[in-house]
Amino acid sequence: MLQVNKKVINKIISASLITVLSAGVAVNGSYLNTNRDTRKAPERSKSAMSVSSAFEKIYESDKVAYYYREDRDIFAIEDKATGYVWKTGLDVPFKKQVEDAKDAVNGEGHYTVERLAEKWKMTKVQVREIANTPIEESMNEQYTGIANSLISIECFKGSGESMTTTTYASASYDDKDGDSSLEEVSGSNGKQWKLNAVFDKAEIGVEVMITLGDDGSINYNIPYDGISGKGIKKLSSISITPFLGASGGVQTVYNEKEKDWTDLQKKYLTPGYVFVPDGSGSLIRFAENTSKFSDYTGDVYGSDLSSYMYYYSALDDSVPLEDPVMPVFGVSQGDGTQSAFVAYADSGDEFMTIIATPSSTDKNKIRYTYAYPKFSYNTEFYQVTNQAGDAYRKTQDKANEFDIDMTYDFLYGDGSNGEPAADYTGMAKAYREHLIEEGILTVKEDEEGDIPMRIDFLMSDSKKGVFGTQEVAVTTTDDVKKILDKLIGDGITNINSGLMGWQKNGETLAKPSDWKFSKDIGKKGKFKDLMKEFSDKEIDISFSRDFVSINSKMINYYGNAAKHLNTQYLTVDKSKVLPENSPVTDFSFALPTKSANWLTSLYERISDYNNSITVKGISNTLLSSHSSTGPTTTVTQAINLYEKAFEKIKKNGATVNMDSPNQYLWKYTDRYLQSPVGTSQYVYETDSVPFLQMVLNGTMEVYAPYSNFSFYSQADMLKMIDYNISPSFVLTQKPSYLLASTTSCDYYSTEFDQYEDLINTIYTTVNDVLSKVKGCEWIGRKVLDDGVIANEYTSNDGEKTVIINYTDEEVTINGESVPAQSAAVIEGGVN
Repeated sequence: MLQVNKKVINKIISASLITVLSAGVAVNGSYLNTNRDTRKAPERSKSAMSVSSAFEKIYESDKVAYYYREDRDIFAIEDKATGYVWKTGLDVPFKKQVEDAKDAVNGEGHYTVERLAEKWKMTKVQVREIANTPIEESMNEQYTGIANSLISIECFKGSGESMTTTTYASASYDDKDGDSSLEEVSGSNGKQWKLNAVFDKAEIGVEVMITLGDDGSINYNIPYDGISGKGIKKLSSISITPFLGASGGVQTVYNEKEKDWTDLQKKYLTPGYVFVPDGSGSLIRFAENTSKFSDYTGDVYGSDLSSYMYYYSALDDSVPLEDPVMPVFGVSQGDGTQSAFVAYADSGDEFMTIIATPSSTDKNKIRYTYAYPKFSYNTEFYQVTNQAGDAYRKTQDKANEFDIDMTYDFLYGDGSNGEPAADYTGMAKAYREHLIEEGILTVKEDEEGDIPMRIDFLMSDSKKGVFGTQEVAVTTTDDVKKILDKLIGDGITNINSGLMGWQKNGETLAKPSDWKFSKDIGKKGKFKDLMKEFSDKEIDISFSRDFVSINSKMINYYGNAAKHLNTQYLTVDKSKVLPENSPVTDFSFALPTKSANWLTSLYERISDYNNSITVKGISNTLLSSHSSTGPTTTVTQAINLYEKAFEKIKKNGATVNMDSPNQYLWKYTDRYLQSPVGTSQYVYETDSVPFLQMVLNGTMEVYAPYSNFSFYSQADMLKMIDYNISPSFVLTQKPSYLLASTTSCDYYSTEFDQYEDLINTIYTTVNDVLSKVKGCEWIGRKVLDDGVIANEYTSNDGEKTVIINYTDEEVTINGESVPAQSAAVIEGGVN
């Protein structure tokens, strides 16, 4: 038996796989971009796909025409205004097809051209076209099927340590691996179709409902009830159109002299990029990479730790990954004015993974860059059988039950007509408009004036004492009053604050719903007076609480802690990142039902003090819980629990501050705290972009990470202006070294006296620019030159452009000078 007790699963990427470059720097008078910057737009695409005679037109509107190729399971979407064509697959023949067609044309082999045309259900002309088609060099028959197909499924095969997965495509070379048929939905006038995919070897059938939009969008709906067959218990995942928008590839051309396919020929490398929601947003530009890379794998809303391979994990000091907080990705082809698509899920997103595969010349890699969504129905894990940790490898007893609803919006042009542009800014605009239509985001009226600033306070935590634990108080209610009064006196008046560690026993050991106060930081009356006094000054002070992270010294796990698929309590070992004398190093996660109940229970008490709350844990941690009879709470049910809890709070008019909330909570969010300003820094990620901030713009207040912790340089201040986010700090009155033996030791620099000047400098620098576009709609972003950004805003008063000059040299824009390392607002647009 395999020993898995105390096994370490490191959720954090090793430093060897990322770049550690700082923001772009000036070298000899020029600006050197890194992947923390945004580069200039790619070159214009010089070629485009065409629709061959093998495609049949199945629907058209005034704007677009849709075609379908049955033998390869491919849709083609043609924009009538530009002639630009997208195909849902690569549209390439199988190697064996090309060889058979060439033999038939040459009068060799077992088939004539006429016989192949009959067998393949096509014309003789089309057979001859296949005979003259180069062979895909980096793909075998299985991958060619995947590259063409509308959907592919992945299934578990075998058991125990010999368990593997096999992928089947809906347009496979062998019909038993996968075959499909398309039929029109009666009465839809060509707009709705049903794809019936049959995977005989996997013993699975999948029905895909397809809606063709008049605006040039395609929607795929895969209801769980549309998945059939006894093989469903082995179904791992379903992927949709993985090679839509792929770029790259190498082919082998037939050599007449050698009578064989011997001549390598690179396919046209379409300029452009893949957008993935890594951090604030990341671009992966199309390139011919010589290195071998792992895929970008973004588990939307983060991984469900209860479905990990192991129930036990450990943290170290490696750089953490950024989990996608929204189920969206896209591809742009050309210079940002030609064509793009943005794809997003409206259902099944909690089981969605976004995968982007960078091209590689390595002989074992596919020489394309491509991106697609994968939806997980089952997972493998180690089932522990005894207290010694013996275990065996298995899959879930029952598949996850959910419906997939996936939409692809195709974008064309430069955005000058008011439509979303064919680049990442257009993707953000299109997605934002969709979320507004769905009621997930609501545009809020924002009056002119100063931007807000977030000032959080850490009040107390606990450390080991001679007998048990000892509370360490570093900020009192009187200290909070004194600090805020000081900042108001400095001229910063648009402030909101969250109080951390306000409960008795401090940030780590207080139960989430406890309503007990410590005399060392302030009794109930002190807190009530504090909040009332500053509420009268229009400064919002809220109690802050993490409702998910728990430990055994805080609370009994029985009935409170979430369980893994193997029914063990989830455990995270933080001993490598916490001090040796920390009062606790092993942590777990609360049941979603408990988290939701604690939130509403605590809010009922808080609302008498101030109708505002700061929420952590629930905002960005999504997990299930299990028992020996199956799931007690699925991730879908957890989302519903959280939504109902916040609906109850919002009905009372509460202001909700959330720490990096996932998209399903955005409709309840008033302030988005700790928004990312970069990416996970994979080496193949070429650009960082403010996609998240552009989507959220005008719907809620958005705040930067705490400036205390290495986010206070001039370049960082410019990044806040560039990303249109407000500054934030976390403060204490006493020195932070007093927290060195607590689990709050990572707040290593917080003393107000050390930061007062910096707070004023950062706020003044950022506010001087962003206050001038407060209340405006962010409509575009351009890179004018390396290190020079133009953010375009509009309002009833006209257009304004914020120029951010990251370089060490002065630049002149529209006749106005912008000094080095500074930002300025220019009236009107910028060409």
